[in-house]
Amino acid sequence: MGDKFPFDDEFYPVPPAAVDADPAAAMEDLFDRVAKLEQSLDEQREQALADLRSILLELLSLYDQITTVIERWGIATKAQEANLIRGVVGVGKGLLAILDHYQVKPVETIGKPLDPETSEVVGTEEKENMPPGIVLREVQTGYTWPHGLLRRAKVIVSAKKGTPS
Repeated sequence: MGDKFPFDDEFYPVPPAAVDADPAAAMEDLFDRVAKLEQSLDEQREQALADLRSILLELLSLYDQITTVIERWGIATKAQEANLIRGVVGVGKGLLAILDHYQVKPVETIGKPLDPETSEVVGTEEKENMPPGIVLREVQTGYTWPHGLLRRAKVIVSAKKGTPS
């Protein structure tokens, strides 16, 4: 009859740390470390989102400046001026492509009732044939992105006659 249990196997020593180990405490420690890592990751995500928002707002400011330059220049009368304007327009289109990549979209306000969530009133104009509180024009365009409102629009709204602006 053969031996069921061979006694000639090598002896594997048990590490001293394993002799005194407490598996429940080790698991609890691992869960605490995982929770801290998850919290750290959430904080890093929030910071990255805040950083991206800041960068997008700076790009919008730059785009506003380029748009202002193009609007003020008007029609170019010389070839050199036309080339300069084409270059500025090209930079503006590049900025729009970046903003589009991040799904930054303008807020539709003109001709609609004032929405205080997306717009800030910077002035009023008396309009007899229009109810008060309708957005007439934008001084600065507002924008949204996938995480909510990126920038409020600055608008001029209609007012009743005799209302102070």
